[in-house]
Amino acid sequence: MSIFNLSENFKTLSNDFHTAFESSIEFYKLDFFGKFMKGAVSLVNLLVIGSAFLVFLLFISVAVAIVIGESLESMSAGYFIVAGFYFLVFLFLLIFGKPIITKKVLTKYSKVVFNEDSQKQVLDDEFKKLVD
Repeated sequence: MSIFNLSENFKTLSNDFHTAFESSIEFYKLDFFGKFMKGAVSLVNLLVIGSAFLVFLLFISVAVAIVIGESLESMSAGYFIVAGFYFLVFLFLLIFGKPIITKKVLTKYSKVVFNEDSQKQVLDDEFKKLVD
């Protein structure tokens, strides 16, 4: 009778293991979907807000260029000055912006994907790569 009992226990153990494995797979699918959707929603928000800001920046830039052009009595000079300012901003970001942008993006999205301990490890590894 103990052999049958042992066989039944192995079947129960196998079924329990299979159920736990399936539950674990479903949990990770749901966890991945939640994290993916947080990232997707953040991206959409960034695109919408960024687009509105770019339209605002365009109108402000044209207005500033017109004001500068009128004060210098040369409209083209006003546009060139504004364009030069944006070119300097572009060069500054090109030279110094990569570590700053990488730090902000990694910090924001690692909070979504990792828990606190693994987040610190990932950020430390990435910052070491940037510094070296």
